[in-house]
Amino acid sequence: MNENLNEKPSIFARNCEVRKIDKALASAFLSEHHVYGAAASRYHYGLFVSRPGKHSEHFPLGSLVAVAQFSAPRKWQKDNREIRSYEWVRYASLSGWRICGGMGKMLQHFIDQVHPDDVMTYAPAPYDGAVYQKLGFKKEGIKTFSDGNFSHKFRLKLCEW
Repeated sequence: MNENLNEKPSIFARNCEVRKIDKALASAFLSEHHVYGAAASRYHYGLFVSRPGKHSEHFPLGSLVAVAQFSAPRKWQKDNREIRSYEWVRYASLSGWRICGGMGKMLQHFIDQVHPDDVMTYAPAPYDGAVYQKLGFKKEGIKTFSDGNFSHKFRLKLCEW
């Protein structure tokens, strides 16, 4: 599904900072702003307004505008090397708002803090996952569920394996 993003007002991620948040805050935000709500995850990050911007009247400094969740690592051996793969479980921004650069900023923060070998994620149909491809993820296939619904699977390899 390709929404017309130009119709949504924007907040620029350059005016925000990423911080670790607790599970309760992540769950509350995702329950309100993500179609599937919160999920089990190890890492919870929030994107907070840190500099005045175009919409400062709506979002004072310190306002939470997006949340991302990442899993604990799944590990396996490949050529005498342990591979640590993480799932990007959830991302949501404030309903009705576009956070320009928000996903990329949160992903880069996670990579800088955790140093994963790889990050994978799913984009449920009808979304095509184009935003993940813009972030460097490669489409790996489709996962079909027992109810007939499906998701596109994407992977970002950060090392050779």
